[in-house]
Amino acid sequence: MNYLLLSCAVLFASQVSGQSAETTRKLQQLTVERQILTDELEQYRKTLDLLRSDDTPPEQSANPAIRSLAIEAAALNKQLIAIAEREVTLLQQQIIAAKNSSKKEVAALAAAEAEPAKAIESKPLRRHNIDYTREQEAENVERLHGLLESYYMELQESARVLPTAEEIAERELAQQDADSLERIPFRVDKVRLSGSEGSTALAEITQRLMDPRIPESRRDIAPICLIKTRLFDTLIISENRSLRPVGKNHYIARVRRQPGYTTLTILSKQWALRLPQHVSARDFLITLYRRVEGKLELHIFAVDDLLAVENAHIPAWLPDELEIMTKRG
Repeated sequence: MNYLLLSCAVLFASQVSGQSAETTRKLQQLTVERQILTDELEQYRKTLDLLRSDDTPPEQSANPAIRSLAIEAAALNKQLIAIAEREVTLLQQQIIAAKNSSKKEVAALAAAEAEPAKAIESKPLRRHNIDYTREQEAENVERLHGLLESYYMELQESARVLPTAEEIAERELAQQDADSLERIPFRVDKVRLSGSEGSTALAEITQRLMDPRIPESRRDIAPICLIKTRLFDTLIISENRSLRPVGKNHYIARVRRQPGYTTLTILSKQWALRLPQHVSARDFLITLYRRVEGKLELHIFAVDDLLAVENAHIPAWLPDELEIMTKRG
């Protein structure tokens, strides 16, 4: 009976050892990959430090080369996160397997020692000391968690500024549409636009979103627009609306306006427009462009006027909540 128990213990230990060797091989491979990517990321950081002339985040830099490096660095961060997460998973599996192996080995030894002594003596099965290995693996897990936290923080900071892959694809789609659109001249200082002028204003935004010379902007900043409407000298509407950021200091919102005299106040600047008193309430799009130097450009145009324009530019980057759909047919 002793031989059977000892044989089972040895067999189980050898199986665990084989699995541990395979896991160790995978971990070593992941460590090499992570080190290569870490070295690449460090090189990007050094290059960015050399190119930057101020404290502006690289994602918001006016220099296209710096922004391009920031995008590539963010992609490396994503790869590092994926590798570190796999390392943590494998190390945790290895720790659990080692604990289970230790428990079963101890149980087998205890059962063997409890058996009556046989005529043939044998040396007791040696107990493997795995506490040191487990302690090292636990330290590695803790260290990797620290790295992951650092990678996540850098990635979150980039995500506040850099467009997602989906947003980039939508901009490119809008760019193709804008390129084929016959441009309609309009004044940038004109606030109230017709449908065709609104189409052109959206096409201008698409052009700027695709212009590599224009820096990106933070995605978590939404300017507040104070809207007041008076009819027959009586204040009938007073509300605050957040403008949705769509990239590169462009913001947009859909609002419903009543007839009368309306003022729009954003960042201490005010615009005024008048809607005829005989018309019904209508939905309007407000677009705001805040140039790097701080100058604001605001336009407002009716949604139905825009949709009434043949081949109007309805860009793919428009937020879904605006519910702007192209005409069917």
